[in-house]
Amino acid sequence: MARKATTADGKRQNAAKVSPRPTSDLIRFEEANVARLGLISVQERIPESYASWTVDFHVDGRPARLTCDAVAKYGGVPHGLDGDVATAIIDLYAEAGSPDDGTVRTTAYQILRRAGLDTSGRYYQSLLQTLFRLRTTTYTASEAWRDHGRGHWTTATFNYLSELEFTSDDEATELSSGSVLKIRLAEPIVRSIRARYTKPLDLDFLTSLERPQTRAVYRLLDARRYDPVTPGTLQPTLSVNIIEWAEACKIVDRRSNKIRATLQGAHEELMLRGYLEDVTYEGRGRAQTIIYRFVVLDTQPASPLVEAMRTYRVSLPVAQKLLTDFGEAHVRARLQRFEALISSGYKARNRSALLVDVVRDDQGKYADVPQVAPPQRQAPAPASYMPTLDEVASEDGNLEERVEATMKTVQFLLRERLSVSEYALLRLALILGRLDHARVTREATRAKREGQLDDFVTGLLDALQHVQLEAS
Repeated sequence: MARKATTADGKRQNAAKVSPRPTSDLIRFEEANVARLGLISVQERIPESYASWTVDFHVDGRPARLTCDAVAKYGGVPHGLDGDVATAIIDLYAEAGSPDDGTVRTTAYQILRRAGLDTSGRYYQSLLQTLFRLRTTTYTASEAWRDHGRGHWTTATFNYLSELEFTSDDEATELSSGSVLKIRLAEPIVRSIRARYTKPLDLDFLTSLERPQTRAVYRLLDARRYDPVTPGTLQPTLSVNIIEWAEACKIVDRRSNKIRATLQGAHEELMLRGYLEDVTYEGRGRAQTIIYRFVVLDTQPASPLVEAMRTYRVSLPVAQKLLTDFGEAHVRARLQRFEALISSGYKARNRSALLVDVVRDDQGKYADVPQVAPPQRQAPAPASYMPTLDEVASEDGNLEERVEATMKTVQFLLRERLSVSEYALLRLALILGRLDHARVTREATRAKREGQLDDFVTGLLDALQHVQLEAS
């Protein structure tokens, strides 16, 4: 993230002024039901007694209701920075390939970074409270949840997170930068994402906004611009009754003057940053209408390379991200290599996954077409053969960033093969230099390619046992 140093209320300091991007340039998405319903209050602070809310509205001319029941000891209903964390978790889930069990394996550090929040100590305590709120708060969307697979509105009752497991430092019960987490998203959210009931998300612009409230209002406004049945073309304006909008934003004080005051800061920032053209009010009191006029961005047709990748069933966001990350020359060359590989008779279970791997490969895995028999995989060496902490720290780049990159790769490849505590031990071994991050990444990738992940895990656990014995 370009922006550092976040204050206690979530405000970014020295933020890079990222501009909104056209929909055609966006490579990330969010689940459309969650975005449209506004499950998390836009308010940064709420009264201690604010532990539930109910909103009645209409969907396609039919009455609908959304309720929220929270646990008071965790700080009431989800609000403020909780929206940033929830968005980050869904983004990490999508990045992991949207597994059908809804599980996200990550670290506390990764969540804070993805949310654009500061990674200093006190934010881990805030993160834990957020996760508890998302785990224990119960939502009921009555005739308000879009079952995109079946094409109708339904009723869904769920907790945002259906499972939460994490590790803590010795003699502590809080999160820290070393905490490893296993999170399972609610089944309705998972089912919706996998049915591709999603909308584009400008994550760079979102995380560059200074206030949690601005980010929350932006998420809700951006979702309401899309048709709820078939998310597609953006609307240039949005008109909404002020009380209905306060309910959608989950604002506590529903007096019209208080609503305007609550939203004013978010409106000003979104106009200053080039997302809103203007905001006007028509009428008086509770009958007022808020009229949002959005800045209309120029759109460009999709790149021919993106379209070529999509013919192999690579999703549009993934194809766009590959082009952004690697550039046209690299993607064009790798696409040709992939096609030559397929033409040579290479058998791929999933051609889209193979194409993505060929583009991302930095180990020379697909240098030969057809590919020759790979060398015998070796398990990670015992701890005594690994570099020392001083040797690891002397490498270019930030140690923690390199460790987090390795953890993301290993968690994606191994999934349930390691427990949460074993992932935590792996992270510790990488931080201490008892295991080499580059070698672990390389060996895990090779084992996946050769279908020998179980053997790799056996060797890895042996190495981790040496680390544990050494530390005890």
